[in-house]
Amino acid sequence: MDLKTHQRKKAFTILELLVAVSVTALLAGMLLNITSQVVQTQTRASGNLETNQVAQFVLDRIQEDLQCAIYKNDGNVWMAADILSESNMGNGNFPNAWEDIAYDVKKPQSIKIKTEHWPEETLSPIDFANLQGPLFESRFGLGGVWLRFFTQCPELDPQAESSGGARAVSYQIVRYGLTGSETSTPRYQLFRSDVSDINTLNAGYNLHPDEGAYSNDSNNGPRETGNVKNPIYQNNGKKSTDFSLASNIVDFGIRAYLIRNQTQGTGHLQQIFPDLNNTSDEFTYWATSNPNYQEDMKKKERNLYAFPDVMDIMLRVLTAEGASALAAYEEGLIPPPEGISEKDYWWQLVEENSEVYTRRVRIFSEGI
Repeated sequence: MDLKTHQRKKAFTILELLVAVSVTALLAGMLLNITSQVVQTQTRASGNLETNQVAQFVLDRIQEDLQCAIYKNDGNVWMAADILSESNMGNGNFPNAWEDIAYDVKKPQSIKIKTEHWPEETLSPIDFANLQGPLFESRFGLGGVWLRFFTQCPELDPQAESSGGARAVSYQIVRYGLTGSETSTPRYQLFRSDVSDINTLNAGYNLHPDEGAYSNDSNNGPRETGNVKNPIYQNNGKKSTDFSLASNIVDFGIRAYLIRNQTQGTGHLQQIFPDLNNTSDEFTYWATSNPNYQEDMKKKERNLYAFPDVMDIMLRVLTAEGASALAAYEEGLIPPPEGISEKDYWWQLVEENSEVYTRRVRIFSEGI
């Protein structure tokens, strides 16, 4: 009898068991919360490191090209830029880079350049004074900015002889597979089309979209003039992507300025692209001394065709996780939440899974 009593005294009561279970569940919840926060922080830090490395590499390349840019006051176009939208992407510029790919959801056309493109309540008095919103919140159309100019920067091709000759280069975003295979998953990529110095010399130095030799549709190999217009060229019957600088870049934009010195010793930057006084959403820039664009215009308007002194560069880079999520959404595997349009959810996904990087570049070019 005494033994049974002793054994009963050693057992847990129901209340003790409930308290133990509650404490264990509380500790497990706290540990799960801490672990989740650690994983989120690690994922975010990894994504930031990844996008930062991509952005710095691309920005360094663009900066070197711009700082070695050249021009001549001969009436030709030595630099050109267009904000590519739906209305000006169907002119044959990108037949292999955009139009051949079909998915359930496509990148929506979206412009955020002038203050009228933002909700009024989101802008500051400085934004209204500048006639435009912040650069890191800007959106440059469907295909970003198509930038092309002539540069004397060192050769990237290790097999090419560095002659120091000027070369035509072009930067643009395309939606294309990472390889030339038909089964390659499409990704947003920033291309740098680099024409050889010999081909540049033979074509001449004029980037005018109609008059220059860089407006043709030849696409037979790397470093030819036609790749300024369409960087996806044919390689033994297959489309090649050798010009790709980086993938997962969903937007690319620029702002170009002239330096205006004043007699008081100070100066300011006058923006010449995008033209904020433009009444439409078609933004085009040609740096030229052609009298057709300068002689009969007021001084302020003539400046719109001058070669820039300073340029701001903007990149929006997706994380690898964000690129996978966006690809799944565009393929129709993820539906948009109820009450959110396809266009708004596309940008919501992008903004939640990307970083924006900007850099101001001083262009040291001088007329030759």
